[in-house]
Amino acid sequence: MDENLYQGELFLPDEQFTRLPRKVITLWRIEVAATAVLITSAIAAVFGLLMPWWLEWDRHWALIAAFAPLQAAWMWFRLKARWLFTGYRLADDDVLVRHGLLERCLETFAYGRIQLVEVSSGFWARRLGLAHVTISIGARDHAEIGPVSTEEAARLRSELMELTGQTAVEL
Repeated sequence: MDENLYQGELFLPDEQFTRLPRKVITLWRIEVAATAVLITSAIAAVFGLLMPWWLEWDRHWALIAAFAPLQAAWMWFRLKARWLFTGYRLADDDVLVRHGLLERCLETFAYGRIQLVEVSSGFWARRLGLAHVTISIGARDHAEIGPVSTEEAARLRSELMELTGQTAVEL
């Protein structure tokens, strides 16, 4: 593996980070498809209402109309790479959350600073047996782990709450 591609070992897709389940790719694809349908419908409605029937359809209009499906296709095919670089790790003193495809991000949250651990699941995530775990250390600082399986979300929540209670910081 080329180290320069990953900017050192910090962003390597390694076994130290727990990957999300493969069902996440299906969930993301459902979200991409739903968004594409909504945007394409909105564009079609605008064209249908604003473009008089006597204007000719030319390539400029076709490029505008093809924008949403082309963007959806681009997003669809990059989801597996996004999945590859998304993960989490519970270390000794903190939890690490890694995500990002082109702009990579590694967030670190000390157990003693965690104020809230929230588990949530949307409509499609519930259908696939997935849930999001959100870690919050203040009003604006939070990270999302997941979606992970509902069993893993419950385990993560209880383990994070236990570790948070052991290393609580007094204010």
